Amino acid sequence: MLEASSAEYVRRRLYVALGDLYNLAGWVSFDAGLAGSARVHFAQALALAGWGRNDSLVANISYRLGRVCLHHESLDEALDYFELGLLAAAGPGDGIAAGILSVNSAWTHARKGDGDQALAVLDRGRGHFAAADHTEVPAWARFFTETDLSAMIGAIHTDLALTVNAHHTADAIPLLTEAVDGYGDDWARSRAFSLILLSINHLINRDLDHGVAIGLRALASAEQLASARVRDRIRPLGRHAEHHRSHSGARELAARIAAFAGPPPRQR
Repeated sequence: MLEASSAEYVRRRLYVALGDLYNLAGWVSFDAGLAGSARVHFAQALALAGWGRNDSLVANISYRLGRVCLHHESLDEALDYFELGLLAAAGPGDGIAAGILSVNSAWTHARKGDGDQALAVLDRGRGHFAAADHTEVPAWARFFTETDLSAMIGAIHTDLALTVNAHHTADAIPLLTEAVDGYGDDWARSRAFSLILLSINHLINRDLDHGVAIGLRALASAEQLASARVRDRIRPLGRHAEHHRSHSGARELAARIAAFAGPPPRQR
């Protein structure tokens, strides 16, 4: 089909349609734990979106590639993809997309331990979100609601608590609690992610009984989801629980997470 003779506008629509399919295949591969396959699909999607001159699709793919890199600790590469997405999301009506990419950049800086930069980029992302026209949002960006923003800011402060100063738990805990309460049943995976981070924050604060109770809720949610990403994301909670082996509940939580998630798989 790509080699067939066609009008320019038809060819561009075909590029975009195929790019969207590769984008979907990449995201499914990522959730299945096939990072190598995800990267291949996303790279093809990005090329097709560029040929189709569809900036919104470029921004979406760049966001997803950045998330793959962030998940696997390729932090500088993640920042590059988020910046590419921001360049694509620079037009009118792209406020929500720009907010998503900025907040994810802030999360990456927090993971790197760049506290000042993380908070500065977070402020930029919150500004994009506040100024955006919430009635005209690209389909791919509609997931990014007030609830998801709270979850993301909670994640940023969680990483800052781990890499910069434990006092960031004071910001993370209420935001993550708000996110957990705000996610409906259709967002079970996102709620599980927030429960995991909320439990980690309470364990950092040595509020062990509460941290374990929330951790067990997170594990119960994770066990209902067929997602390699969820298993990857819950392993750090198990390691934090291991740090408190004198607490019987923390020992149980660590053992149950190990049985559920197993060792980290080799990247495929």
